[in-house]
Amino acid sequence: MGSDPQQIYRSVLDRLGASEPLVLGFSGGSDSLALLVRLLEFGRQTRRPVHALVVNHRISSGADAQTARALDQASELGAKAQGLVWGGASLVGHAQARSARYALLAGACRELGAQHLLLAHTRDDQHETFLLRVLANSGPTGLAVMGVDAPYPLWPEGASLRVLRPVLHESRAKLRQFLTGQNLSWIDDPANQDHRYARVRMREHLARLHKNGFRAEMLDRAIQRFQALARDQLAALAPAIQQSVRFDRLGFANLAVESVAKLDSSIRQLLLEKVMLAVSGAGRCKHRGLVLEQLWQQVAIIGQTQTKNGCVLQVKSGQLWVMREPGAVCGRGKKPGLRVEVKTAGQPVWFDARWQIKPPMSGTIVPLGNCREPLSPAQLAALKAIPSFVRQTLPVLLCDGHKPNLLCLDAPQTISFAGAARGLETGTCFA
Repeated sequence: MGSDPQQIYRSVLDRLGASEPLVLGFSGGSDSLALLVRLLEFGRQTRRPVHALVVNHRISSGADAQTARALDQASELGAKAQGLVWGGASLVGHAQARSARYALLAGACRELGAQHLLLAHTRDDQHETFLLRVLANSGPTGLAVMGVDAPYPLWPEGASLRVLRPVLHESRAKLRQFLTGQNLSWIDDPANQDHRYARVRMREHLARLHKNGFRAEMLDRAIQRFQALARDQLAALAPAIQQSVRFDRLGFANLAVESVAKLDSSIRQLLLEKVMLAVSGAGRCKHRGLVLEQLWQQVAIIGQTQTKNGCVLQVKSGQLWVMREPGAVCGRGKKPGLRVEVKTAGQPVWFDARWQIKPPMSGTIVPLGNCREPLSPAQLAALKAIPSFVRQTLPVLLCDGHKPNLLCLDAPQTISFAGAARGLETGTCFA
């Protein structure tokens, strides 16, 4: 790589808060073990604790024993080791395991007062991810792959958290050489030999290429080009959002059609994607890139009302309204509408992955479109000014003996449209 990995490593750690604890996702594998050893030294130098979080997905028969071994290893080295056990439904495949893992890690970070989760992804992981995304026909943003400082990869559980990858520019071979020099052994996860997983197959394919003279620097250069492109696009996206987008506290966004029409097509696609993520609460947009450019033409130019990515798009008086799709919240067909049970007043809850709520009382939160309780004349009058698509998806707190609480209107101090902050945040790239 063009930059010194050690210099990058220190610059990443410099992004931590002055008194922030060092919190590492730890498996006992070579990569996380090497990072843990370094973090322990860094922790001694800066007088801060090092927490090693070990996730037990409860997928394999040997998961408990492997978790115990990793916890023992971290403790013996001097870290504060903590096991995080998945207690939800049985997990199937890498995607479900990944989401469960990041959910557990996010909760632990908050409990420990950390704003960053340290991960031991390496240069090898970067190369594997890049090639897997090439095979999946990812666009330029996807091919920028991972960054050393990135948004947390799970929403909304990771809202306001970030991940740091201090050894992203170092090879696994170098890290293992470092561990051998320290006379330390690591845990080999049996899943890393399971050919059912595409990443395992890609890892072995890359190893064969390297044996036949393929140079890793070629992948480094390709990734650097896509990351440079992503940085340029984000630099253009930030002012475009500030000038063209208004997020409303009622959970929708208005886009100035004339202003957005002047943007380069690639920036317009990114802007639409970011706004739709904010309004829908989705972890990622299913439809991106050129599909969103076609959507723009249909809605802004032709004047159609369209539904995509969990949003309804409609043009009124020179403004493109991006609103939450009612069916995604109220239910459709055999899919029921959203319901969030509130057991403790004031205990923060998420609704529709975009509203952060501190309910003033216990009860049940549902979308207004599913509310069967009568509303007061004042509430009905206030709702008349709100578009139907928006109105149906507003959260309502139902409690026996009380009238329905239209939180956005009746108790605005208890609710926040978190999607707005997500949509305006443009200073990061590369998940």
